[in-house]
Amino acid sequence: MDIVFLAAHVLAACVWVGGTVILVFVAVPYARTLPGETRAEALRALGQGWRLFGWGAMAVAAVTGIQLAIADGAFDDAGGDFDAVLVVKIAAVGTLIAGAVVHDFLLGPRLAHQIREGRPQTLRRPLVVVGWANFALTLTVPVLGAALGHLS
Repeated sequence: MDIVFLAAHVLAACVWVGGTVILVFVAVPYARTLPGETRAEALRALGQGWRLFGWGAMAVAAVTGIQLAIADGAFDDAGGDFDAVLVVKIAAVGTLIAGAVVHDFLLGPRLAHQIREGRPQTLRRPLVVVGWANFALTLTVPVLGAALGHLS
């Protein structure tokens, strides 16, 4: 059964990482070339389209990750390398989820509102900073997962 959880975990991570890479380097840069309302509509459509796949993948990765950690004996012995890396990965995933919530449900919609109304885009910089931090975490989490695989 562990192989099923591992396969689902890796596939979910691929969807999250791959989708994020496409959004960051293809979809969002293209949407930024569009004028005002069209840009806001494009970014809104991208966000709504991504939510089902991205958040679904994150949920699958989290659930299967918990199962895999339990199967690997997480926290059974005090102070092991596996447990230390697992704690870092859990913290990174938690921070990524919190950052994604802020990006997707707070800053993104508020910036879209500013764009639609033609107001100064005061939320663009915070959105970009949170987005790049999330991207860095998106790349870090699978590396930590590979380290865990090596340590188990």
